[in-house]
Amino acid sequence: MQLRLWKWAWLPLVLLIAAKMEQVGGRNYLDLARTDNRLTRLPFFGGGVGHLLRYLHPLAINPASERGRISELRSDLDANYVRYRGAQLWKLNFNATRGSSMAEREEEEEEEAGEERQVVASPDAQFNEVVALFGSEVWNINQDGIDILIEQRNVADARKFMEKVGFSYNVMIDDIESAIDETYVEVPAVEHPLDSVRNNSLPWMERPGSLMSWRRYHDQADIQQFLQTLLETYSENVELIQIGVTRNKRPLEVIRVSNGNPDNWAVFVDAGLQARDWLSPAALTYAISKLTHLWGRPKVKGQGQRAEKAMRRIDWYFLPLANPDGYQYSRHTDRLWTKNRAFDSESGCYGVNLDRNFEYGWGGTGSTSNPCKNLYRGAESFSEPESRALRSFLSGMREYLGAYVSLGGYGQAITYPWGDADYVTENQRDLKQTARRAVLALRRLNQAEYSAGTSYRQKLARPGNSADWVQDRIGPQMVFNMFLKDQGRYGYLLPPHYIVESGEEVFEFMRTIAQQLH
Repeated sequence: MQLRLWKWAWLPLVLLIAAKMEQVGGRNYLDLARTDNRLTRLPFFGGGVGHLLRYLHPLAINPASERGRISELRSDLDANYVRYRGAQLWKLNFNATRGSSMAEREEEEEEEAGEERQVVASPDAQFNEVVALFGSEVWNINQDGIDILIEQRNVADARKFMEKVGFSYNVMIDDIESAIDETYVEVPAVEHPLDSVRNNSLPWMERPGSLMSWRRYHDQADIQQFLQTLLETYSENVELIQIGVTRNKRPLEVIRVSNGNPDNWAVFVDAGLQARDWLSPAALTYAISKLTHLWGRPKVKGQGQRAEKAMRRIDWYFLPLANPDGYQYSRHTDRLWTKNRAFDSESGCYGVNLDRNFEYGWGGTGSTSNPCKNLYRGAESFSEPESRALRSFLSGMREYLGAYVSLGGYGQAITYPWGDADYVTENQRDLKQTARRAVLALRRLNQAEYSAGTSYRQKLARPGNSADWVQDRIGPQMVFNMFLKDQGRYGYLLPPHYIVESGEEVFEFMRTIAQQLH
């Protein structure tokens, strides 16, 4: 209860941030929607993105001392490359108390001044002030605190401020650029914590003809090639459906995995609505690879797993990359880019936040009308080809869609509608029960600690998000957001070491949903 009260105390902070977003001008070098960010064509690497990554990321074969050169290589490839050298990720702690050193310092000041003690601002106000003065963006609100990005030029002043008010915080990432470099690493097989391909315990990680390895984050072209490989390998059960194209003419491809039974319920799972979220597309493609591998295997003792009956009674629809334009831009130009690549001619800024562009709750607090900000909702609901494609395809599934799941980063939470306000859905009892089952299953799987609850209570206001629109207009039995690892140690910059276990968690959540559909 105490934690929940702390979280609700943050509502003024969110309103303050939203108001700050509306201000035009005063932009700095970390503004994530620069007017000069033209999409730069990279040289074509005929051998696929693996060759490009070897060029970009020598630490896959070179010693750790070479890591500082990675950002320099990216900068050489793209003149618009956005640097975050010296910026930091801070976690402001919910449960912190004012330290004794602060109290002692105040007493010394009183004795020197010969004056009565001044009233100290409340913790809420101190949080609000440090974010408003020094934070360039709030990344997340987690179970134990709020994660904010601090620009390099503000780090020293922010430290002085926190020392003055005596409030607790942790520096989670002391140099964002170095953390970005880590997300381009390819993990050697011998170092992978869960990679046991050589003893055949994870055979779905070996895909002949596919570039996917799940030891690194892959390019959009690799993901497309992986889907094509599955189509060719499992032609009896797999279908590829192009549901639309982006503004930059990249395809939005859905892969369908089914036994063809017309009485099946359908489950739709998408990933990567936020461009900087590289984990959810990686984890989902892993789960797809595991599902297709286990789908038709005979259940023979001592010969490995088989997809259980509940999962094989589902028509699975997967959209592994819901924002391919933004994803590719985040890989080559701005690692922390989150929107798509729509261009606003009036402001000269790029991008619409796709998870604020759906009709239900569109335009509410928690989004912004400023095209230069990360939470820009678009000129109108469904202004973007990506959200329109999802609307059209999901509307056609209204009669048989049993569940919708949107994967994203980060925070280790399973949430359900609503996200725009603290209301209750008619099916909330079933949603809560399924979410709790999933939390327990994930804990048994690998001791992963996920929270569960409504989107609004877990993440505060998210107006115009996809899950709320599906709940309102399509009305399947279940609608969820699954926010993957972690809880703020790395945030959106999770190293690729965690891809496999995150993929296993996605697969386990899919299994739980299949068991609960009726």
